[in-house]
This record gives sequence, structure tokens and C-alpha cells, in this order.
Amino acid sequence: MMQPRNRLILTATTTFFVGLLTGAAVFSDVLREQPSTPSPPQQTPEPVPAPPPAPPPDVAAVSIVDAEPEPEPALEPEPAPEPTPPAVSPEVTAALAVRIDELTDGWGRMQAELAELRQRVALMERRKPEAADTDEPAQPRRPASPVEQRDALLRAGVTPDLADDLVWRRSQLSLARLELRDEAARDGWLGSARYQEELRRINEQQVSIEDEIGVDAYDRYLYATGQPNRVAVDSVIPGSAGEDGGLQPGDVIERYGDAQVLDFRDLRAATSAGARGELVPVSVRRGGELLEVWLPRGPIGIGLDTTRVNPGG
Repeated sequence: MMQPRNRLILTATTTFFVGLLTGAAVFSDVLREQPSTPSPPQQTPEPVPAPPPAPPPDVAAVSIVDAEPEPEPALEPEPAPEPTPPAVSPEVTAALAVRIDELTDGWGRMQAELAELRQRVALMERRKPEAADTDEPAQPRRPASPVEQRDALLRAGVTPDLADDLVWRRSQLSLARLELRDEAARDGWLGSARYQEELRRINEQQVSIEDEIGVDAYDRYLYATGQPNRVAVDSVIPGSAGEDGGLQPGDVIERYGDAQVLDFRDLRAATSAGARGELVPVSVRRGGELLEVWLPRGPIGIGLDTTRVNPGG
């Protein structure tokens, strides 16, 4: 049986040779990986005595140290407060409501006027004869110069003296308007209240040709200058006084009661005068025949158009 001393020597020798072989293997691997850099010879590490075994850890201590702290509950973000709309006073709300009503009414009136204008244009297009299909002379042009105005007045039966006086006075009023506009534009008050007031003063000095020469002569003047001198029925509203009186589209209204009708203003003024509801004789020309119908004074309920009729028949 081997003595302990010999066993210790054999063990040390065996350990030395094993370390030597291990170092040679490591040295050969290093040379293969980095052939250009020589590595220092490996020294065999001396065996380090193993540390004494540590005592078993205290279970309570380990559980206390290794225990992970419980996470704190996450706080939900508070919802952002909703913006509060600015307070609107009752006066502002009422003013906005009134303004909206005004805009709505204005839009409705504009749509009605536009529809009426389209209807009139369509009617004029239907009534306009083709140039190749008619032998009627072209309508005279409305007089623009003073000479043309004087000639038109003479053709209407106005005396030369009255015609010259009318042309002269109307020309002076036109010059006064031009001078007023030029002065206001130069001094910077064009379109102001002062301009409107002075323009109204000038216009008050102008007397209508109808008042100057009389209704009959003015009727002839309108026809001679190519302007409409009659009101025609364009349409009849169902259930209206016009339908009850027998008016038809195409009828030309000559007189309403004692008033001669040359334009819309004449008819509107006549229907609004006198006692509402009283029966009024109305002279109507239909297809070359003069008829008389009776209508209650007030709205007739018809759509209107303009036309030209030769006062001499």
C-alpha cells in the first residue's frame, strides 16, 4: 500500500504534467489564430486552495432581500376639462336672429326677382321676330343727343318753343349733376350724405316730360322714341281678381278707371287709389278689339310685361 507521502508526490507530478500539456495546447491555438504576434509562454498557475464552504443562507434573510417590491398602482390621468363656450347675451342672440331673418327675406326676394326676370327674357325671346321673317321696320332708337330729343318731341306733337325749352332745361340739369360729381370727387366727399342731399336738390328741379307735355303727347313721344308705352298681361294667378274678371295673357291694359296706363307705375298708382274693393272699369285691348272688364280696386293678381302700341291706331 502506497504511503501518503508518495501519493502526494504522484499527485503533484500528475498535476504538473496535465498543466504542462494544457498550456501547450493553449499556446498552439494562440499561434494558429495570431501567427504574426508571438505570445509569451504560459506559466502554469499554482493551485489556489479552495475557500471554505459558506454557511447556508438564512432563509428569512434571503426571502427579505430577494423579494421584489410590489409595483405602485398606476394613476389614471385625469380627463381634461371640456372648454366652456363663451356666454352670449340675449341681446346678441336676438340681434343675430333678426339679421338671419333679414338675410333670408332678402334672399327670397332676390330669387323671386330673378325668376321674374328670367320669365320676361324668355317671353321676349319668344316674341322677338326673326329678321328674315318680317318686313316691319326696325324700332326707332331712344334719343340720346339734344337734337334727337327735340325731333322726337316735335314728332309727338309738341310745339318747337316748348321742345327747345325742355331740351335746354334738361341739358342744364345734366351739366349740374356732372359738376357736382366732379367737385365731390376732387374734395373727397363723393357718395357722402352731403353729396346725396345736393344731388336730390338737383333732381327735384327736373319735371318729367309727361307732366310738361301731357299724357297724350307723352304717349306719342314714347312710341316715337321706341320706348314701351303700354302694360301687357303676361300671366294670371288662379283665384285672383284678374281671373274672375276674365283677363287673359296677352291682353293690353289701356286704362284703369279714369287713369291712362303707360307703364307699371301708372297701374300700381291706380290700383292703390280710391276705396279698396269698389268696382272699376278697365279698358283692355285683345287682338285688335277694345274690351271693358270690371275689377275690384286693389291687387289684380297678374304678371306684367311691357309692349309698344301705336297711339294713332
